[in-house]
Amino acid sequence: MVQIHPDEGEAPIIVSLAEAAMHMYVSAIDSLPDDHDPEFAHRVEIILSGLRKLQFSLTEAAGRSRSTPAVIVALSEVRRQYDDLMSRAAGAPGSTLGQQLYVVRRRARISAQEAANGVGLRADLLDNLESGEIPTEDEAVRVKQLIEALGGSSDLAAAMFHHRPDPESFDESMAWNGNDGG
Repeated sequence: MVQIHPDEGEAPIIVSLAEAAMHMYVSAIDSLPDDHDPEFAHRVEIILSGLRKLQFSLTEAAGRSRSTPAVIVALSEVRRQYDDLMSRAAGAPGSTLGQQLYVVRRRARISAQEAANGVGLRADLLDNLESGEIPTEDEAVRVKQLIEALGGSSDLAAAMFHHRPDPESFDESMAWNGNDGG
């Protein structure tokens, strides 16, 4: 009988690809213009879209029976970067309702399903809004009510805590499992 070792198979390849992608995303985040720059919102959305795709892929990999701790660590780092960038985007001028909703909902520890139930919307609609879709007028009113109920306001930008993620954090988070990124 062949024994399968955790370091064999697709997990190390997935982690290496995730690490390479994260280096590119962190570089892109570091080169973003000032939050008030007219290009900021457009460039942030491109990065967030890519991080969502990477997060989806790592979530799929983490859900497999032969996943490894390294895959889970990589997924965790992608989620941290995503959350940090969403917080920055939500606090910037011109932020979307979806970005604001995501940050306020996460800070309140409320799932999309719970939030949707609270304002009579579908959870998939909230997920779509948080991923960049534009709400209808009625949906926008309900989402604004939800944001306000969860502690957000029109002054959300002023209340957001911003920091730039450490570009080395992904490598450091991978170090505990012996992955040298190579």
